Amino acid sequence: MILPKIHECKAILFDLDGTLIDTTELILYCFNHAWTTICGRTHPPEVFIATMGIPLKDAMYKLLRATDGLQLEQNGELSTAGFVESLVREYRACNATNHDRLARPFPRMKLVVGKLRDRGYALGVVTSKSREFARRGLHLCALWEFMDVFISMDDTSIHKPRPEPLLLALERLQLGSHHAVYVGDSRHDMQAGQAAGMRTVAALWGPVPRSELELETPDVLAIRPEELLEIFPAR
Repeated sequence: MILPKIHECKAILFDLDGTLIDTTELILYCFNHAWTTICGRTHPPEVFIATMGIPLKDAMYKLLRATDGLQLEQNGELSTAGFVESLVREYRACNATNHDRLARPFPRMKLVVGKLRDRGYALGVVTSKSREFARRGLHLCALWEFMDVFISMDDTSIHKPRPEPLLLALERLQLGSHHAVYVGDSRHDMQAGQAAGMRTVAALWGPVPRSELELETPDVLAIRPEELLEIFPAR
C-alpha cells in the first residue's frame, strides 16, 4: 500500500500511551484493579480503552456516569467525587508498582523516532498523563532523548480533546499549526489535533479499533510505526 506523504511539516508531535509506548496491558491492569478494589466490579476492556487520551480523573468520572446500577450516596464518603478520588488513588498506586514491569516500547519505535529526528523534524510528546509517569515511560523506553518539547497533564489546565496542550507545544517550538502533525491512537487525539489546526495521523498499532479512528477522518491511517518513515520524507 502506498501511503500519502505529508509535506511542509517541521514538527511531529506524539501522544504517549498507545502511540509511542505500549502500555495497554498496564492501563487495563490498573483500571481493573482500581474498579474491583473500590467498586467490587469492573468493565470490559473496550470501555476502558474508549477513555484513553483524556486525564485519568476525567476518565473515572466518565466511567462512573456510564456505570449502571452503582449506588452513589450524595453525601459522605460515597459521593461521586469520593469514588473518583478513591479510584484514582488505587489506579496510581497500582501503576507505580507495575509500570516498569508492564510498560514496553513498540517494536522498532526507537529506530523510527531516531530516523525522523535525523531527517530534521522537531519531535515532541503531548500527553494527558502526569509528568512523573510520562517521563518515566519515555526514559524506560529510551525515547526521552529525542524529544524537543514535552507537554504533560500538569502543564495545562485544559486537556485533550481540547487543543490547548498542542497549542502550548507549538508555542514552545515557535511553529504554526500548519507546520505540525499530531500522531495519536485515540479519537481524543484526532479531535485535539484537528481543533489545533494540525494534520493528524492515526496510529492503528494502538488499542483503539480502526473503525473508531476513521470516524474522526484523520489525514493518514498508519498500521505500523515504520510507516511513519514513508509518511514523513527526508526534509
